[in-house]
Amino acid sequence: MPRVTSNEGKPYAEIGTLLRNLRLRHGMSQFELASSAGINNSYLSRIENGERRPSPKILKRFSEILDHAYDDLVVKSGILSEEFVRSTPPASQAKPDPTTQALQDLIQNLQHSPAVVTGTTSPESRRAVPLFDTVPAGLLKEANVVEAYDDVEKLILNEEELGFDPRAFALIVQGDSMVEAGILDGDVLIVSPNTSIANGDIAVVQVNRRTTTVKKVYLEGEHIILQPANSSYKPQVLSYPDEVEILGKVILVRRKLM
Repeated sequence: MPRVTSNEGKPYAEIGTLLRNLRLRHGMSQFELASSAGINNSYLSRIENGERRPSPKILKRFSEILDHAYDDLVVKSGILSEEFVRSTPPASQAKPDPTTQALQDLIQNLQHSPAVVTGTTSPESRRAVPLFDTVPAGLLKEANVVEAYDDVEKLILNEEELGFDPRAFALIVQGDSMVEAGILDGDVLIVSPNTSIANGDIAVVQVNRRTTTVKKVYLEGEHIILQPANSSYKPQVLSYPDEVEILGKVILVRRKLM
């Protein structure tokens, strides 16, 4: 069996190493496993490197593809403890197994905001938003981004951090085009589609429905200037809105710690 590199020191090293070993044991490439599980290859790479924890739904798919016990994957990922899984009595056939039921309850708590009785949302209320490494086409057409992308890793933030925007999402920065604005490779951006954008604001845009990029934006008539914050890069002048879709304003930057 091929030698597996160490994930020592990574937050989700145990599940990452296990999944990599299982994949290699089945003779699968990262691309093959990612394709079978319905996730992108870069996300699987981060999982195997111990940098990301897969969602319960993706763990279920890994369990079926790699022919490995779902309970063990859940425990190794740290979602539920081994003591909990062992101590929970078997469920009847009419009900989900204890692990699945516990995960369903957990997912529900994470993905849905608490009911608001007064008609206002507390700044301390927390909810999950999808964390993308590249934004899928048609994102802004979705009424509920959490439900539409329930297979994508989630980030849990309070309403103030999300700008009280129900359509907010998170994006992992790739590249160094915005370093002079304090945005570094690997940082996580919180993006608000419902926040108005003025010239000079930093926004996430999609070029020709394919490429996602983060730039300062300037609207001039029927054109948009995408201005990097790095003197090594040149600005782009493109037709708006034919070539560029503004996905949202960057309202928060979370620094990469590892």
